Amino acid sequence: MAENSVACESRFTGGAFANFGVNFAVNFVGLITLGLAYPAMKCWQMRWECEHTYYDGKQLSFDGTGGQFFGLFIKTMLLSLITLGIYYILCGSVALEKWRTKHTHFAGEEDIESEFDGKWYQLLGVNLLTGFVTMITLSFGIYWAHCYSVRWQYNHQTISGQRLNFDGKAMQYFGSCIKWALLTLITFGIYSFWMAVKTKNWTCKHTHILTGTAGSIEE
Repeated sequence: MAENSVACESRFTGGAFANFGVNFAVNFVGLITLGLAYPAMKCWQMRWECEHTYYDGKQLSFDGTGGQFFGLFIKTMLLSLITLGIYYILCGSVALEKWRTKHTHFAGEEDIESEFDGKWYQLLGVNLLTGFVTMITLSFGIYWAHCYSVRWQYNHQTISGQRLNFDGKAMQYFGSCIKWALLTLITFGIYSFWMAVKTKNWTCKHTHILTGTAGSIEE
């Protein structure tokens, strides 16, 4: 009974040092190749993260390739540079999320379409609201902002035709962050290697498959 319960859990199983190594490799290789290898490295990172992500016991898979991502990445970066970042804010970030979602599936269900249907103006509103709340609360609102952003994203995302639901609360996240911060302090910073993975696991733990949904949920 306990094994079945664990098998159906939502969880992120990637290790802290593996996560650090993957992030370091992506940034380092992207830097020394002047960004040319970044699309391939980023796809490798997303594939690794999906292989270690389970929602209600169902593993994610990622089938995007660097060659597919390269054109979109170059276009987004060039137009963002020319427009001083305006293109990325209005169009680029949503285009990248649409591409990432399109190539993310549940393992064994790759033939079922995945889609992100959020609009640029909605994402802009979410970013402005969460940024404003974080600023006026002297950063204490960042816990609410994280939960709000994740919930909005999943409300506009289907993976292999299935909607995700995020039920995490800001106070729960705040309590976990306080615990992780204390552990980091006690261990003279060593525990900080685990914080990124802990955040991913906490977010994943509160994410579930919302059955019987196919359309977007406006917020």
